[in-house]
Order: sequence, then structure tokens, then C-alpha cells
Amino acid sequence: MRWLAAWLVLGVLGAGTGGGCGDDADPGVDTGADADADAAEDAAADADADADADADGDGDADADVSCTFTLGQEPIPQPTGPVPAPGVPFTVPETGVTVTRISDAEDPDVTETDLTNGYSRWSPASRGGEYVIAFGTGGSSYVYRLADRTIVRALAFGEPNELHWDQSGAAGTATTLYYRTGTELRELDVLTGSDALVHDFAVEYPGAGAAMNAVEGAPSRDMRYWAFLICGDSTGGGTCETLQDIVVYDKQTNALAGRLSDHATVSAVPNYVDISPSGSRVVLATCAGEAGDFDGPHAWSLDFADAWQIGNDCTHAGWAWGYDGEEYFVSQDNGAGDDTATSDHLIAVDVNAADGWAARLAVLYHGDLGWGAGFHFGRVYDPAIRGWFFLSIIAETNDSWAFNQLVFVELVPLAAGPRIWRVTPTMNAYTDYWSEAFASLDAESLNVYWGANWNGADNLELYRAQLCPRWWEALAP
Repeated sequence: MRWLAAWLVLGVLGAGTGGGCGDDADPGVDTGADADADAAEDAAADADADADADADGDGDADADVSCTFTLGQEPIPQPTGPVPAPGVPFTVPETGVTVTRISDAEDPDVTETDLTNGYSRWSPASRGGEYVIAFGTGGSSYVYRLADRTIVRALAFGEPNELHWDQSGAAGTATTLYYRTGTELRELDVLTGSDALVHDFAVEYPGAGAAMNAVEGAPSRDMRYWAFLICGDSTGGGTCETLQDIVVYDKQTNALAGRLSDHATVSAVPNYVDISPSGSRVVLATCAGEAGDFDGPHAWSLDFADAWQIGNDCTHAGWAWGYDGEEYFVSQDNGAGDDTATSDHLIAVDVNAADGWAARLAVLYHGDLGWGAGFHFGRVYDPAIRGWFFLSIIAETNDSWAFNQLVFVELVPLAAGPRIWRVTPTMNAYTDYWSEAFASLDAESLNVYWGANWNGADNLELYRAQLCPRWWEALAP
């Protein structure tokens, strides 16, 4: 095995890099700005990219994390050898990144065979990184304390219930976990077991059976704004069978900030609904071919009074921040519709710009990654972490350098040669959806979590990759 030193970005050879990342993140807690109509600007101004004194976000302020960066397109193979023991860190030889297996299906209280991270668009880890959830593929979940791998709480519900840690940094919320059941949004203290109702949407919609974002969505970073599909059915499995309305809920006022039905006919069922990290816009991820503002994903004002296009089909997507503070919706352009200028590219659209779609960035060409690749995108919560988006590239084979790799991609136009930072291979042999490694970032963008089967030699277990403290500063242009 060898260390890779070259920058080779989509065929452009440049200078190598490695070494230090600067000082650890500032101690303290950033409570975030109140999200409102100009929340993106406020959040960018107030952001401090804080990760407390513990730069790794695992409760261990003395942990040693690599600040070596591997960039480019050199093949990085899937692992061989014995399955790693849980809790024992090891280094990916080609990237220098420290990886640890977190879960074990044989741990006390675990009743599932396969454990993973939940979906890529939200963090399974608590703010500050002391706790992380391992989601069972069968619907249960387990809250681990990372410092000693103790399961502090086993939950009978899981990913379909849309579990979200409180990422606001507000006092007293470090162990607060939100989840939905039926029409209720609830909060749970994972240590004490205290469970309380936050809001029941049956109050506004007596005939509803479920309120959901369809799993892929998340609230704003400050936890104030939430998007929900109001469904007549009560299946609760992440699919809204009978859509009654789409709403934005303001947790601060405990009231609805907007109802789609006040401004448009409710008919097209989005693949998911989501709030931008700043809380400035709500995304309805409708598919291509619907009418008007429902023809592909659109970013709506929180009161649903206006909307503009940010995608052309309901493909996978995520969130990141541009070098100039743009709040980017990143997704795959699959060529749907009449505007094919960026067809077959991974694109970035400023969600707060009415002309964002016209000004979209084409960042990577699908063909350069291999046509057999599929994608899952992460969520960068903090507006101080600029210039990169996180991507899981998955495939049924390892025939391309990009297949089954976890990477960060620089948010610059394709013509400018975006750098590709290699984190780790997925350590997966593709067998089904669950082995796709839809990896997610924590709220500080300091750790990556995903489920891996150790190249087919194991059941699915939760893994963690620790990133360099303030890596975005070391990689700044």
C-alpha cells in the first residue's frame, strides 16, 4: 500500500498536499441564528463552525486524527483481511483516515442482524458527537455512547420514524432526540427516557393519519422549522399514500408557518420534503412531469407564497455551502425536462436565488465517474464550512476508481477542475439497497457514518471515519 500524493482531478494534474489542519475548533457552543426569511444570511454571519474542544466529536479531546489528504482518481481497493473488532480504530492506508467500527450485532439489547446510519441527508450523531444511533434495517435503533460503546437506550422505532438529534446547541438539548409517530412530533431524552409531545398535527387536520417528511428530509439547523406531508393514511413507513396538505411547522411558536393549500392545489406527492439548513426555504422534491411549480424540485418560501426551480427530477440530493456563502442544493441532473444544459452532471443550485436554476453549477460529469455509479449526498449543516459537498458513490462492481467510494467534492465549475478528496472506500460488497453506504456527516462535518459489510465478509455494521479538524480551512483555495 502507498500514500497518494498527487492531485488528479478529472484528468487535471496539480500539486500535492498533506499535513496540518491548523488549530482545533473553538470551544463553546453556537446556538445559531433564528431562522426567518433571511436566515441564510444571518446564519452565515453568525456561524463559527464550532465543535467544542473535542475536534473529533467523540468525547475524547486528546484523540489523534489524521490531517493527510488524498485527492484524485487513483483506485482505492475495498478491504481484505479479518473483520475489524468493534471499538478498535484502524487507518485506511491510501488516505490516512482513521476508521472505527462502532456497532456489533452481538451487543447487549441488539435484536437486529444489520445496523447502519440512517439516511445520508441527516446526522445520526448528537451535537458534539457524544452519542450516535445505529439503525437496524428492520426498524429498531440503538443509541451508543461513543466513548465506551455502551448502548444507553434501545428504541423500538427507527428510520421510518425520522429520528433527529437536536443540533441547535441550545442549553439542555445535548441528549434530546425528536421523532414522529402517527401525526405526532415528539421529543425523547435518551438518558432519562423522558418522552413528551411537541405537536400533534391532528389538531389542525383531524382526518390525518400521519405527518412525515418521507425520511429524507430534516429540520433547519436551529431546529426551528420543520416540513411535513400531512397524510390521510397511517402507514407510517415513509410513504404518504393520501396527501392532504404540506406544511411548515415553527417549533419556536408551536404553530404552522405555512400551508401549501393556502396557495396551491395539493395534488402532486413529493418524494420528500425538506428544510434548508439555514431555515430559509422549504423544498418539495416533486418528480418530473408534474404541473407548474411541481415539475421537479422547487424551493418554496416558508409560507408557500412563492417558489422557484432547483432541480428537474426527484433524484437524490443534499446540502452544502459555496465559497461565497451560497446555500447549495446539490443533486444529480438526469436530463429530465427540456433544459438539458447540465444533463448527466452533478449540479449545485443556490436555493436562496430566484435565478439559481439558470445559474446552476455543473460540478462533475457522470460519465467521468462511471455510468454504473449511483449517488447519495450528505448535508453540511454549518455555513462556515464552505466549498465542498459530501458524496457516497455506489455501484454493483468496482470497475471504476469512483465506484463504492466516500468523497468530498469541491464546489467549483467542472471547467475549473474541482478537487476530489478521498475519505475511504465504502468497505462494502453491493448486495442490496442497505449495502449502498448512504453515508452521512455529523452536524460539525468532522465525522462520517455509514453501514458496511466489510466487502461481503460480515453482516452490516455501523462505521465511523474521523476527519481532520477544520479540514475546510486546510483545503481552502
